[in-house]
Amino acid sequence: MLWSLFATLALLLSLAVAALATPAKLSFAMRTSPTWRLRVAARLFGGLTPSIPVHDSARAGRKRRRPPAKRRRVATASRRALARAPRVIAAAPRLLADLLRPIHVERLRVDADIGLADPADTGQLFGLLAAVSHALQRAPAASIAVRPDFTGPRVSGELDAALSFIPISFIPAGARFAFRIFGS
Repeated sequence: MLWSLFATLALLLSLAVAALATPAKLSFAMRTSPTWRLRVAARLFGGLTPSIPVHDSARAGRKRRRPPAKRRRVATASRRALARAPRVIAAAPRLLADLLRPIHVERLRVDADIGLADPADTGQLFGLLAAVSHALQRAPAASIAVRPDFTGPRVSGELDAALSFIPISFIPAGARFAFRIFGS
């Protein structure tokens, strides 16, 4: 009886380690017409599992607003956190770089019409996006088509992306960030 409990725990532990050590795939699909919709789905074990819906804006329920909380005195722990804020700000760019490093873009397709209130700003944004688009033309999985709309503010189009990563590879980045914040 006791051995079956240990065997079950060992099986669950090995399954959790396998889920963390094998690639996971995230897919994003966003469109703006007729309404804004974002769908995010995940597949585990290198994409062998069925697609697991993570978020679908069409199905998301409205959250009730809570009344604002009464103001209280800042606790000592909050003061310590405020004292650590400069360390957090200094370590944040390195954390972002460390978190982006293990992520691989498998597919990226963007088809959008973008316009800002000022046509000059629209031109600058389009120039920036054109440079990114031309830089990504060598990537076989990337297709970016952005058209400027100089008539006024507008964002419409579609985004389709797929990313893969190994979840356990984020642990060293988190450990380095924690050491920079809480270490000496």
